[in-house]
Amino acid sequence: MSDELNDVRTKVLIAEDDAIVALDLQGMVMRLGFDVVAIVENGQTAIAASRRFQPDVILLDMVLSGSLDGIEVAREIHKLLDIPIVFCVSSPDLSVLARAKDISYAGYLLKPINPDSLATTLDTVLYKYKLEKRVEQAEVKFRQLAEKCDILQFFFSRNAAFEWTWNPETGAVLKNDADSGFLPVDAALKAIDSAVRSRAENDALVAPDADGKIALLVEIPIAEGSTRAFALMGIPDAVSGHVSGMLVPLERNGL
Repeated sequence: MSDELNDVRTKVLIAEDDAIVALDLQGMVMRLGFDVVAIVENGQTAIAASRRFQPDVILLDMVLSGSLDGIEVAREIHKLLDIPIVFCVSSPDLSVLARAKDISYAGYLLKPINPDSLATTLDTVLYKYKLEKRVEQAEVKFRQLAEKCDILQFFFSRNAAFEWTWNPETGAVLKNDADSGFLPVDAALKAIDSAVRSRAENDALVAPDADGKIALLVEIPIAEGSTRAFALMGIPDAVSGHVSGMLVPLERNGL
């Protein structure tokens, strides 16, 4: 088994003070297609090796030689690096893991470790970790965008984006207008229905924009004799012709 999410081979650090167990574990890890960057036998060396090699995952014996046990080693490593740690536990009494509740360890393996358990655990731990990293990166990018983009700040501060759907038979439906009090519902539905139906009649929904989206400007009456410009954005379903998207109020008559 190789790392399915990255062409670079996964780096594994093994912290185990029993030389025979460590070598056996190294063989299993390498047969799974991963690289073992180091084998260490005590806590201080494990911390130093983690800093030096920055592995993708650490297989950490719960009981190590030296002054630090596995839990203390994991705590020190997590002060320096964000690396998933899998504890290797000798005792079937898993209550020992209760001491690690504040560490957020990624998983555990019960000794003697067999290849199937190792493969399943590493696959699960690495996939979950990389998925979490992708989510964190997306959140950072979105936060940076929101901080720089005035229109997004306007959406968030004013609850100013409305979700809507449209289909040829029933017309338009606003989904989250009730708690905003911002938009006259009947007028909005008529304007949305008119705009999207007009576009559909002109075959624009059959052949949407190159990126598969539609974008229209609509004028919606918000008071007697007064209208406001909204950007109507949506994605049509190629089979049913139904459209779903957002209705965004504009500060000016334009995007």
